[in-house]
Amino acid sequence: MSYVEKKIEYHDGDDILEGVLAFPPGSDNSGAKLTPVIVFHAFAGITEFEEGRTVELAKLGFLAFAADVYGKGKRGTTREENVALMTPYRQNRSTLLKNRLLAALNYVKSLDFVDTTKICAVGYCFGGLCVLDLARYNVGLAAVVSFHGGLDPIPDAQPPETLDPIETSILVCHGDGDTHIPVEKCLDFMKEMRARKADWQFVTYANAKHGFTEPKLANSTMEGIGYDEKAAKRSWTAMLNLFAEYVGNLDIYTRM
Repeated sequence: MSYVEKKIEYHDGDDILEGVLAFPPGSDNSGAKLTPVIVFHAFAGITEFEEGRTVELAKLGFLAFAADVYGKGKRGTTREENVALMTPYRQNRSTLLKNRLLAALNYVKSLDFVDTTKICAVGYCFGGLCVLDLARYNVGLAAVVSFHGGLDPIPDAQPPETLDPIETSILVCHGDGDTHIPVEKCLDFMKEMRARKADWQFVTYANAKHGFTEPKLANSTMEGIGYDEKAAKRSWTAMLNLFAEYVGNLDIYTRM
């Protein structure tokens, strides 16, 4: 299926961000309302991988938007530079990061050919942490999916049992061989979700490591990091199964 793809500038205050928007041709003036999916990047910023996921979603009939957390033109060239870019946002999740997440959400909401009652979000690694934070904030998302994402609670949040129930459906796709996220953190996350009375799923894929969706990690020599084709395909299908609950025309899945 063909698609339209374009780079989009949007703002967080005075900061310029640059995302990638993709959607089926003609849908921006057809009068129909598309189910939107926001794609949040891993620690390297928007790469060919996130852009590719955005295009694949557009081919399936969604409006997809790859959000930019770091800012236009801000990308690292080494692992150390990427960590340096990500760290301020991880350290200031309820302020700096939250504002960037809401900037992406507000941009998508501003589009007149999306159904704002069905907004979904997916994220990879750092982006997985981003979408789980959006769910925690109860900002009106229908569903979120975290692929090998961080699970830590928001540091300065109130105890989960004192907060309102999470209204967003949550799917966590986790690799059993991911040594970067200890089992204890997985259990703590589940406890948090129970306390928030969330609608959540936690799927663990045997032998899969951190970054299991990314083909570029197929030959990774880093401990606990690597691509897993089976887990990548199964988790993508799990995501689509969840999104099917919010899509008016389920025929799009016959084109897979």
